[in-house]
Amino acid sequence: MRDLLFEVEDGVATLSINRPQARNALALQTMAELDESLDLARRERARVIVIRGVGDLAFCAGGDLKELERMRSEEEAVEMAQRMRATLDKIPQLAIPVIAALNGDALGGGAELAIACDFRLAASHARIGFAQINLGLMPAWGASERLAALTGRGRALSILLGGDTLTAQRAFQLGLVEEVVPKDRFARRVAELALTIASAPPAAVAGIKSSVNAIHPHRHPALADETIAAFARTWADPAHWEAVERMEKRRRQKR
Repeated sequence: MRDLLFEVEDGVATLSINRPQARNALALQTMAELDESLDLARRERARVIVIRGVGDLAFCAGGDLKELERMRSEEEAVEMAQRMRATLDKIPQLAIPVIAALNGDALGGGAELAIACDFRLAASHARIGFAQINLGLMPAWGASERLAALTGRGRALSILLGGDTLTAQRAFQLGLVEEVVPKDRFARRVAELALTIASAPPAAVAGIKSSVNAIHPHRHPALADETIAAFARTWADPAHWEAVERMEKRRRQKR
């Protein structure tokens, strides 16, 4: 794989997004490799999966706009969103837990990836933000439903409509992450937790995940088509591309 590092050790499969030059943003190739890696972890009989980014600056900065901006039509946006939504919907269907290890910032689509995982550990310097609204977009991959399940309707609306970037501690207070760990102890804590889960009886782990999913579903296929269609309309809207252009202009001015 070009964009992901994959390894299995002691029952722990680690998927590391390896695009530090782009703050681990997701290109189309990265999305495809993430989907492939989830299947590979199952075939390798991993007992737990950890998803993280390479380095300590970014877990995932969202979709790679330098690549995705070539996709301007609703049809192209629908195709991309359907593929990535299907990938994230695999996570709750796996019998094994999937941990998002937020080694750095999780923004936009990266935040969607994080909350699609079964639970999240964040390094103390990490941030999480759903800034899609600032680009004239709505979440494409199921974050609206998942965020509402995690935080409640009002807080989900506030987070999504506010477009703010939250500190790890604030995300913990709101229920977006389960644990915040100092940067110098983060890797050790993630490994410790993953190994603890991997050493537990697989049937018990699978049963616990299944029973919790029954109470709080993390996958809502009935909502997918309508959500994706709404996202595609915002993607193709000129207001979105005008916002992207303004963002790029601000970035150039900061250099």
